[in-house]
Amino acid sequence: MASDNSPPSVIGWEGLTMKHATEANTGSENSILAGFIAPGELCRQLGKTRRTLDRWHARGLGPPRIVIQRMILYRVQDVRSWLEAHIQRRELRQGQGTASAAAGGGK
Repeated sequence: MASDNSPPSVIGWEGLTMKHATEANTGSENSILAGFIAPGELCRQLGKTRRTLDRWHARGLGPPRIVIQRMILYRVQDVRSWLEAHIQRRELRQGQGTASAAAGGGK
């Protein structure tokens, strides 16, 4: 269990596994929960705490989740879509200096 004390590694979204339906998963691909992961597993894979995941949910920032009484699950495909929606691409802003000059240059 020494590995539990080590800092979480950063992985890509493709690293989200479909076999982790719950923390007590039997590992069966035929499980009715195949394609879902528990909050603890999502936290581990994202390198975030459960508190952060709950805070994201409260603010409407986190991935969609399913709540059945007190059980919370995340659909792996929804988490992947959520991650895809947060891809940041660097956009080249051509003429940015020109626009500033044009705005102030009419004096």
